Amino acid sequence: MAKYGTASIFISQWIYGFRLLSAAVLGLSGMGVKKYFTFQLSSCLIWAIICTFVGYFFGASLKSILGDIKKHEPYIAASVLAIGFIIWFIRDVKKKRNAGNAKG
Repeated sequence: MAKYGTASIFISQWIYGFRLLSAAVLGLSGMGVKKYFTFQLSSCLIWAIICTFVGYFFGASLKSILGDIKKHEPYIAASVLAIGFIIWFIRDVKKKRNAGNAKG
């Protein structure tokens, strides 16, 4: 962190679960608050802009692929409920079967 302090601030934004840890490590490394805040703020802004644009364009692409999804909502909802029920039913049967095997 001492060698790549400013670069590590930018890199830590992209590694899941590392953001909080990197803040503590950079604080212990003696990096000044103003320097840390400036680089952290710019890194967060860049991260937010990139993620927003990716989400926006992915959503637009998905909409163009799926078309008007409003007319399909009842079928999608029914499918999700049916799949959820099937998963619950299979787990319930397995749980009862395992409980029966444990008794016998």
